[in-house]
Formats: sequence, structure tokens, C-alpha cells
Amino acid sequence: MPLAIRDIQYFLAVAKAGQLSSAAEAQGVTQPALTKAVRRVEQEFGLQIFERSVRGMTLTSAGLRLAEQMRRLQAHYADTVLLADAMRAQQAGLLRIGVTDTTAGNRIAAVLGPLLMQRPGLRVRMRVDRSDALAVQVLEGELDLALVPAYEGQPLEAEPTKIDNDPMLPLVRAKHPLALRSRLSLKDVAGFGWMTGPAHSAAYRALEEIFARHGLPPPTIVMEVPFASEMNLSVLATTDLVTLVPRSFMQHAPDHRFAVLPIAALRVARAVVLLSRPGSTWSPLMQTLRDNLLALGRR
Repeated sequence: MPLAIRDIQYFLAVAKAGQLSSAAEAQGVTQPALTKAVRRVEQEFGLQIFERSVRGMTLTSAGLRLAEQMRRLQAHYADTVLLADAMRAQQAGLLRIGVTDTTAGNRIAAVLGPLLMQRPGLRVRMRVDRSDALAVQVLEGELDLALVPAYEGQPLEAEPTKIDNDPMLPLVRAKHPLALRSRLSLKDVAGFGWMTGPAHSAAYRALEEIFARHGLPPPTIVMEVPFASEMNLSVLATTDLVTLVPRSFMQHAPDHRFAVLPIAALRVARAVVLLSRPGSTWSPLMQTLRDNLLALGRR
């Protein structure tokens, strides 16, 4: 019996989870259903694709190669479904979008409201995550588009469309010891703790490279945060921490409470890009969202 797209979906779910029980729960099906799907895949290709043990199931070398191809096949299938939806009804369809920014000034929010009013049949599925996680979801066909920040020199496997520039600025509370100095250098900042992303994040790596270029030790993370938020500002206002915030976020940081440090080295170049899967077919809805975002960036 030829493989069904659901067999591929179940096979990839088991490969990702490493256990039948976890994969079954994630897919909302029974373990026997997954077992049968895995067996059909192995029979179809005549290969052992999983090593089974009491700890779970891990892909064999052949299974790893098959999984890579099947992820692409699943992504292509998702594109086909999306295109069919668009052809059935130009005013309807589903947009699966990833974002890292959840503030009131979010670019996606600014364009989605009018788009939803114009197209009553439109449905939107939103996912909030780190930029690296969203990029993977775009590549694997789980998301159509993701609006994420991108730093200079940052490798991106997904296809980026530049929407706007949004550099990062060094911010402290208004009465911070650094804010009270008339002259500042990067060395003056070295002794203070930071509120920033985790050590593996693109934001922290960009910051670490700046310090290294000036012969300084890496900045110390005191408070690890996934992205800029108004909650972060509440903490910043009562501590001597230093942080980087996007220029677009400055509307949430009133002048009387916070100060941007006049240190050129800490003004980090950063763009906002719309990620798509390389070679994917853009539906009319995706194109409209992109065009509206580009128009917003030109204002």
C-alpha cells in the first residue's frame, strides 16, 4: 500500500519525540496507529529506520536521511494545501505566522488588523518563540512566515526579506551611575550586569563580539530574557542592570525613567526580516502581508 501523507507525519513525529508515547500524545492518536505508520514506512523502503530500546526509538543512519527528505516532502505538501486554499477563495485561507515581538507596537499587529477586516474569511495561527526556533519551523513547513530580528553576519537558512532597520540601543534607568556621567566608554560598562537573551542567542553573541573586539571580558547575564518587554523595563527601573532594546521599542521607555547610553559601540545594527522557506510558493495572503509590512517600514 502506498504511503499516505499521514504516515510521513506520524513517522516524523516519532523521530522528533524519540518515544511512541510522547509522539502519540503530541499527535492526538494511539500508539498502535503510530506503530503501524512506522512499519509501513519501513516496509515501503525496505530499511530499518529506527533503533528500538527500553529508552525509546532513535533514527538509524538510513532513518536520518529519510527523515530529512520527508521533512521537505511534508513542507511541499503544506505549500500545496496553502495554494489550493488560496485558489478556492482569494478572501479566505489560513496564515501561519511566527513572531518574537509581543509588544503593542508589533509590526505584525499593525498590518493584521486591517487585513482581517478586509478578508472576513481569513484565519490566522500565531506562534510566539525565539527567532532560531521560528526559523526551523518555517524550514519544516510548520509556519508560512516568521517576522524576526536579524543581526549583521547572522547565518539564516530560511529566506529573508528585509522589512526595516531596527538597531539595538543600550538602555539604563535614568538615575543609573552610568547615566550620570558626562563621558562614557565601553570599558565603563564592563563592571555592570546585563539583562539580555541567553548565551546562545543572537543578541548575546552580538554583544559578546563587541566586548571581545575591545579586549573586554564577556558581559555577565544577571537576568535572562527572551525578548524586550514592558515587564523588563519594570525591573530595569529598579536596578543597575544594562540592557539592549530595539529602537522601535523606545516608545515604551519614557525619557524621564530611562536613558540611552551615548556609547556608539553598543548601538548594534539589526534588521527586521520576514522569513520564508526557500523555493516555497507564496500564496496571495502571504504576498499581501509582506507588501503591507514593507509599506509600513517605508513610513
